Amino acid sequence: MSKKFAILLVRVSTMGQSYDPQTEDLKKYALSLGYNQLKIIETKESGLADLDKKIGTNQLFSFIKDNPKYNVVFSTEISRIGRRQSILHQIKEWFVKNKIQLFVKDVGYSLFDENGKVTIAGDMMFSLYGLFAESEIKQKKDRFRRAKQSLMEMGYSIPGKLLFGYKRVKGEGDKNTYILDPVNSKVVRTIFNWYINGIDKSEKNVSIRRISIECVKKGFPKYTHSKRNVNKLLKEEGYTGEKITNNKRKNINYEVGGSEEKYFITNNKIKYPIIIDKETFKHAQSSLIEKNSKVDKSTKNITLLSQLIKCEKCESHYSGNYRIINGHDRSSYRCSSRSGMKFCKNTKSIGMSLLDSVIWSLIKTDFYLLSKVISNYNPNNEVEPLKNSLRLLEERITEIDVEVSSMSESMKGFRNFKNISGIEFINTINTKLQKLDKERNRLENQISKVQISLMSREIDFNNLFSSVKPNLVLIENSKELLKRYFNLFISKINIVLQSSRYTILEVNFNLHSHHPITELSTSKKILGVRPVIELKTKTWVILDKRNTQHVDLYKTTEELRLTKDKHGFILTNSQSKRKKEVTINFEDIKLPKYKDVIDQFQLYKLKMFS
Repeated sequence: MSKKFAILLVRVSTMGQSYDPQTEDLKKYALSLGYNQLKIIETKESGLADLDKKIGTNQLFSFIKDNPKYNVVFSTEISRIGRRQSILHQIKEWFVKNKIQLFVKDVGYSLFDENGKVTIAGDMMFSLYGLFAESEIKQKKDRFRRAKQSLMEMGYSIPGKLLFGYKRVKGEGDKNTYILDPVNSKVVRTIFNWYINGIDKSEKNVSIRRISIECVKKGFPKYTHSKRNVNKLLKEEGYTGEKITNNKRKNINYEVGGSEEKYFITNNKIKYPIIIDKETFKHAQSSLIEKNSKVDKSTKNITLLSQLIKCEKCESHYSGNYRIINGHDRSSYRCSSRSGMKFCKNTKSIGMSLLDSVIWSLIKTDFYLLSKVISNYNPNNEVEPLKNSLRLLEERITEIDVEVSSMSESMKGFRNFKNISGIEFINTINTKLQKLDKERNRLENQISKVQISLMSREIDFNNLFSSVKPNLVLIENSKELLKRYFNLFISKINIVLQSSRYTILEVNFNLHSHHPITELSTSKKILGVRPVIELKTKTWVILDKRNTQHVDLYKTTEELRLTKDKHGFILTNSQSKRKKEVTINFEDIKLPKYKDVIDQFQLYKLKMFS
């Protein structure tokens, strides 16, 4: 019997598939045609792979070059050679050029006819079979996609990385599904609540960076210690119970001028167990947009009244403009929109040291209320949580130091690596080191704040008034604590008038404003100590700056509006029986007849500005 040589090309797509059925079929078919010297090439790869990535095909090419007597190839069907027409035609051209016969068993197709030529009909049939192979895989992928979409809409077979707040378990039909992680889902709710409502009463407008540090202090999972992850978490619509994906990924089969799309875009509806309601999510998204331009992002300076002063022209917030001129602090507050896309014509500014001191002096005029807030803000039962936060922050710094040490050792041992680019390696290490250094600085700052808070909380509050004085010293020497107290008391400051001689501020309080202590038979006792006429949330503060060495301060809780000529102001005297209006010129502000509606108070300049 003469020897006839042939190659059996066997391809499957997945690791779970077996070669055996194809191999046995091709052996019988090849033997029936008289081919008895068979070389079997088996490969597991995608039928859509590019020619240079088709391991089996390239193995076939190499074998034929080394063994020219093997000039016949058998395959069960065209799709086993490939499923993309462009790739199939490249393989066919190679076969034609090298005079390699191709037999396709299932359709009885041969590339060359009996005369060793490729006929027009044979060429057309090859193209047709290739079209069927490509169309079939597209139909399969489309059916698979629809089936998967249907499962995802029911909460099954959710692909990708596990979403924080959930656990992945086997559900109905052994398909994976999500259930709530009892611990992490609570963390998600806490983070949303912090971002919308603030971490506590003193921090109602917190940044993502501040939340990530608080997560470290609370011992939350390491995932939440990253600003990037907290930002992603707040934007994750899946927590509301469902979301529609808008994923875009590059198509590896794309060719310029070809039929393939450059990108795959998938819009799948996915169902999740609900962690937060849709109203909360919408609120968080609005806050993300608003805080992107309004949250104080400064890490160099702590601006005490940031996000509190409103511009009367554009409703933006005033921001800190820090300047040192000839060795003197000339820092001021000015409208944040005076130079930007949202241009504001308000070019006026107000001195930072003066305004900060005025607001703190105003707060101190209500000594009892300040004492009460300090007492409430520093309860002894907060000491242990603070100590625990301090421990967790210090542990994270230790982890960072270990990571830095490990990277330093890697740098020393770099000469032992042969196949890694020096510049690439060093740049990677430097980038990681810079990130760790920034995180360490943030944590050290937070440790300082926690230590200050611990100091203030460990004071004995049994004697309330005697404890206020040392607390005031502590507070007035710490910008961090001052800012927290400003945010505790004040919700908004409007600048009613700003001139070289006078400034009028409308201060909106979260608690109640500072009314002169007046004994009236109709008054009610507030907080069980002193009588006040009524609870009000606004105080107007008048600054007389004619004597720059000694600024006089006045306050009133009566409704104030400027006169048309702006030489004075009009008050509605609510203490009189008929609530009559009183017009007061700035020069007359000290007259005794106005003592029932205007109260003078002393300016205490903050030591940090001395």
